[in-house]
Parts: sequence; C-alpha cells; structure tokens
Amino acid sequence: MPARHLSGSGLGCCGALALLLVSIAVTGCSSSGAQEATTANEPAVVTPVDGNLPRIQLTDDAASRIGLTLTTVSAASGPSRADGPHPEAVAAGAVVYDSAGATWVFVQQGHLTFQRAPVVVSRVVGNTAMLRSGPPVGAQVALVGVAEIKGAEEGVPGE
Repeated sequence: MPARHLSGSGLGCCGALALLLVSIAVTGCSSSGAQEATTANEPAVVTPVDGNLPRIQLTDDAASRIGLTLTTVSAASGPSRADGPHPEAVAAGAVVYDSAGATWVFVQQGHLTFQRAPVVVSRVVGNTAMLRSGPPVGAQVALVGVAEIKGAEEGVPGE
C-alpha cells in the first residue's frame, strides 16, 4: 500500500500527538450551526453533518505537525472466502477501533478534511487489513495522524 506523506516535521508521533491534543479547543456551535474553532490559530474545525458523523478539517500547520500521511483503499489481492465477495484492503494502521470495538477509517472528503467511515475487518495480514466492507477502492484515508484526527473529532475532556 503506498502511503503519501503530506508534510515533514521534526516531531515524533508521540510528540506531535501531545502537541496537537494540547492545542485543540473545540467550542460550542456558532450561529451557522457548525462547531468551529474560536481563533484562526486553532488546528482543526469540527463541523456537524446532518444525520452523519462530523467532518474534521485540519489546518496546513496542524497537518504538518502531526505528519499527516494518506493511503489508498485498494482491491484485495489473494482474498479468501472469509473476506467476502468484493474485498478491499487498506494499511492496518489506518483502522481506528472505538471504545465499543467498532472499526473505522478517516476518509478524505476534501483538502485536509476527513470524515469517519465504518469498515468491517475480516482479517489482518502483516500490515494490511482485509476489509469485508468499507470505503470504495481508490478512496484516500488517513494513515499517520488518525489518533489526532479522532482526538479533534471527540474533543479534549475539560475543554
């Protein structure tokens, strides 16, 4: 699976996560109904989408700090019967597990804009998650930076 690194940073993954989580402050709804960051210096804007999960838009600076990298959903090679009739594959690192055990990926919706999408993982082979269902082949998903995008979506407790 080819990964595409969007920008360089001298911070390690843990340092980038700590830096982003410390700087995220998501506030209440504005008059437009969108949940927005209060200043131009905020790293992410979370926008509710009617009937769907919210969209998270990162700033260029935030994407750089977290080392945001994308990967592409591909058609599975060498699928087994357990993978379903039209299996897809994605880098296992792109898959997020929530507290209930559900699996997700963050699909790119536009420039530095992501929305969580459910996936059903049939198995993991090496660094590849075989998907029984998920985004279509060719979809771009976050690979590095998924924890930070999830943190932006959920907010930081006490903020």
